[in-house]
Amino acid sequence: MRPSNFSAFTVNLRSGSMTYTDRLPLQGQPVTARITRSNNNRFGAVLSAVYGFWITRGSGATGPRRDAYSVITFESYARSQISNDSTSTSDQLLDRLVQLRADGGTDFDAALKETRTTMVNNWSTDRSPVVVFLSDGECWVNDNTIYDLCNEAVSRGKPLSFHAVSFGQDSSSTSLRRMVTVAERVVQDAPRDPLTPVVPCSYSDAMDTIRLAETFINIADSLKKPRAALLRA
Repeated sequence: MRPSNFSAFTVNLRSGSMTYTDRLPLQGQPVTARITRSNNNRFGAVLSAVYGFWITRGSGATGPRRDAYSVITFESYARSQISNDSTSTSDQLLDRLVQLRADGGTDFDAALKETRTTMVNNWSTDRSPVVVFLSDGECWVNDNTIYDLCNEAVSRGKPLSFHAVSFGQDSSSTSLRRMVTVAERVVQDAPRDPLTPVVPCSYSDAMDTIRLAETFINIADSLKKPRAALLRA
């Protein structure tokens, strides 16, 4: 089995609801004060979780590393804030996000389309694609949009491992769960490479800051132990 290298895309909502202060940045991180100064709110909690993901994957003070990171933020539109970065440290990556502000609405289709564009523009045959998609609320999503993203990865030779994270009420997670269902179907129908097993797709509820941080760490850990079989969300 070959060592697994990943192109990891974190797709994070930063709509107006992410300014709510019912959930705050994770305490005890080296970057807690820096995040709190600019985003002492739900979006700050998300930045803490993403930072923890990078640290868990080994993005510390030195580079380069095997993984490449992209970060897409979305509200009524989507934008790639970081694209295919394989050299910056976790602190340097955070510096490019910490001054962002949450505002606007929610458009899952726009986020998925921007993710596909970023993936295509930075495709690497040496890295397997992984998407971590987070929202704190519900939004309609077109099945074709998620199918297009997943089928694009398969057509380029590597199935997409898709992870949806709900940072809101489970009752508002229908579209997130649907994304995972579609992603699993595409992976199940894709050709298998026994030397590069696919990391199972997943859906997770994260109702508070600690559970959110744990969820991102668990996803990062799962990349160290890929399996060929998918788990149902």
